Amino acid sequence: MLIGSEAKDLVEKNCSYCHENKSLNLVSIESMSQFSPADLLYILESGKMSLQAQGLSANEKELIANYLTKQKINNVDNENLNSCNKEPLINNYSKKSEWTSWGFDHFNTRFQPVSNINASNLNKLNLKWSFGLKETDTRGQPIVIGDIVFISGKSLHAIDKETGCSYWSFTPKSSAGFRNSPVFDTTNRNSIYVVDSNFMVYKLNIKDGSIAWKTKIDKEFESNTSSASPVFGGNYLFIPVSTYETVMAIDPNYECCKTSGGMVVINTENGKIKWNHRIEEQAKFTKKGLITRTKKYAPAGSAVWNSPSIDLEESIIFFGTGQSLQSPASKYSDAIIALDINSGDKIWTTQTLAGDAYNVGCEIPVVRSMVCPEEKGPDFDFGASVIQTFDSSGKKILLAGQKSGWVFKLNPSNGEINWKKRVGNGGLLGGIHFGMATDNKKLYVPISDRFVNRDYDKEARPGLYALDFFQGDIIWSFTPENICTDREPLYGKGKCFLGYSAPISVTNDVIFAGSLDGILSAHSVSNGSKLWEFDTLRSYETVNKIPAIGGSMDVAGPVIVDNWLFVTSGYAQHGQMTGNVILAFSID
Repeated sequence: MLIGSEAKDLVEKNCSYCHENKSLNLVSIESMSQFSPADLLYILESGKMSLQAQGLSANEKELIANYLTKQKINNVDNENLNSCNKEPLINNYSKKSEWTSWGFDHFNTRFQPVSNINASNLNKLNLKWSFGLKETDTRGQPIVIGDIVFISGKSLHAIDKETGCSYWSFTPKSSAGFRNSPVFDTTNRNSIYVVDSNFMVYKLNIKDGSIAWKTKIDKEFESNTSSASPVFGGNYLFIPVSTYETVMAIDPNYECCKTSGGMVVINTENGKIKWNHRIEEQAKFTKKGLITRTKKYAPAGSAVWNSPSIDLEESIIFFGTGQSLQSPASKYSDAIIALDINSGDKIWTTQTLAGDAYNVGCEIPVVRSMVCPEEKGPDFDFGASVIQTFDSSGKKILLAGQKSGWVFKLNPSNGEINWKKRVGNGGLLGGIHFGMATDNKKLYVPISDRFVNRDYDKEARPGLYALDFFQGDIIWSFTPENICTDREPLYGKGKCFLGYSAPISVTNDVIFAGSLDGILSAHSVSNGSKLWEFDTLRSYETVNKIPAIGGSMDVAGPVIVDNWLFVTSGYAQHGQMTGNVILAFSID
């Protein structure tokens, strides 16, 4: 057999059934060609497909990786083809030129209070430069410190805000890469922190990317991964623990499930772990599965897919959890949890939906009866970060948005729900998927409501919504025009979808939102009307000469500093439109 035909046969036998099944909403075979061979090998050997690939030899894995990536839209090896001929101005910092973490601050407000961008000058907001990534589907949202924009993906890039030239890049020795955003040390102001997918934590010098220290967080299970972005506060780094065991559960012979979400806290002075909180108790044998008689275990799941909110005054950390992975469902899944910063002990837990047990096997008819929990979902976990802010009387409140489409206001001292409001009909991909925003006056809520494989009791309501803090009443709503009927991706077999899955951001009197259809738009905070838009679904001539395209906007949200707006475009996961570009806009 020829090598090419052997590789094709391996792909058809081991990959095509799931990745060409549109009902599973996975990245397509064609879209996977945008990965590098090393990236795919890592996924097959150590990543989320390692269990499915365990019967393959090393040579077969290599054949699959090379075959799938043979038609990349770019074959440039070096991402830094536009090196800066100047030193970064590391002291050129001001509150106006900072977006220091995924959620802007350690309350996750996603509110930039001091930028120059407002409704009156949006007509001057133009694309200034674009930066191409060698990998697609980057999950890492940029952060900006002074003149430096930090972009994470396979590597961490430090690039110039004004021109997009490259100061330096940092690549982990493994092929783990970064699934999340870096975070800036706002205390000593000369370091940033990044966590790779293997839970290696790095403290890097902001000027040149040199390593100050690195710490390995021991993974209890291979499926544990660092997906949500870390948060810095009080000389501590707070690191969420996620798991992709939900994917491994599709194998009927896999003893599902034993992992748990969690939170790890590291002392940033020396890199030592302060505590490691496991959300679930150790899983115990519950029963044997049908046909294969494989052992089943519970409790498991409750992954943390969101960046925590940190209250340093009260020494409390808040975050939401994912669904359970096996029956019976846990009391800690689909919950908001508060931990003591000093000890890591639970202070309170508020579960908003009981009995939610689900794994990806529930979507595959041929194995569903053997691997899907009795509850079969609905998989309405918390993907969006909890926001802490203040009501009109100055009292602290928590705001949480769930994939169910429900928004909750909670008392941060005891977890009591003050009110709840259903904004969307919910879904496997939201409802509220990755993040809300607040200007401390109103809560702004993006709704995806994308249909995925099941019926819902209400019609989909994708759009943007503004809620008041008092009772959660909807003040206004914006429904986007459906442009997906004749809209195709520029590469791959992804689809255009309506709705807002990505987190949104707000500054002054403007909200910025990226949509699954690839449209970036600005909206009035007073009534939600659209004030400006840019279609990111196009090809770009990038400053670093990497061919790049835009696509669906998901996972990472807009970043706003002084005159500038930064966004990522392209995300092929869940059957969407692939892309590999970072876009920089300015009102100058």
